[in-house]
Amino acid sequence: MNTVMIIIYTLPVVLGIYAWSRGDDSFRKGLSRGFEQFIIIIPRMICALIAAEFMAMLIPAEVISQFLGDEAGLIAVLIGSLMGMIVPSGPVISFSIAATMYNAGASVPAVIAFLTAWSIFSAHRILIYEIPLVGMSFFRIRVLSVLALPILAGTFTLLSIKIASLFPG
Repeated sequence: MNTVMIIIYTLPVVLGIYAWSRGDDSFRKGLSRGFEQFIIIIPRMICALIAAEFMAMLIPAEVISQFLGDEAGLIAVLIGSLMGMIVPSGPVISFSIAATMYNAGASVPAVIAFLTAWSIFSAHRILIYEIPLVGMSFFRIRVLSVLALPILAGTFTLLSIKIASLFPG
């Protein structure tokens, strides 16, 4: 078990004990709300994982490793960035797609570029929320100010891996 898993398992217990110790209705409300979220998210997770696996079966691993693998270098970062911009989904599906890409041979820089682009430029959020709520002028300024971030994130990851390989062990 790694540190992250220990935190994930320990944090709810610690917070639950604190809510219980308050003596008000915090513990029951938290438990109830957590169960409601569990019921909502589990079907989405199942569908997302199945969809991601269908994607993995439909796109051969050779294609993923050719265009998004370690040998593709900066091209993989650019493709990952473009993919992240056009994937119209929430985190459950996007992270499932990222995991599937990685398991099929996509490089870490490509997956990081994908997730960075998805989190900044998710097409459905832009079209449904951002442009209608804050307008085209704000949207243009925001996009221009962060346009290079997915490519930079993937490129810095690529460079970090290359630097780390110079120092074995």
